[in-house]
Amino acid sequence: MNKLLILLMLSVVFVLTANAQTNFVGKYEFYENGGKTAGGTAVFVGHDLTINADGSGKLTAAGYQTSKDMFIETKAVGSKLQILFVKYGEDQTGPTDMEDGSLLLTIEYKKVKKKKVLWTTFAGYSPAVFDAKKGGGIYFKKSK
Repeated sequence: MNKLLILLMLSVVFVLTANAQTNFVGKYEFYENGGKTAGGTAVFVGHDLTINADGSGKLTAAGYQTSKDMFIETKAVGSKLQILFVKYGEDQTGPTDMEDGSLLLTIEYKKVKKKKVLWTTFAGYSPAVFDAKKGGGIYFKKSK
């Protein structure tokens, strides 16, 4: 009887974890517009996050003095999804000191002013132009 109960509980946990991960499958984008430099160059950076059904994906950023390219994996923790670093892609420029398994950011759905939004809390990854809010904020939006 105890083994059956344990198996049932593990099955429920597995289903909830798998369900939490599939809630986030898709493509997300976040754009930063930092205005213009003194010389008139636009300070614009676009961030793209792709999450596949198997929990793998990619996180990239491109724009003004920015080229980030990272392969990621995800881990469901309750209703949140952790985005973890796996390795750098070919288009990565700048520092390459991230370690495998490092937490880049966490996303979750929250209600803000009675509206469901995607809440992002940055860790090892952060916006290129703006300072990230310590408690998180609305950054990425689902594009597909």
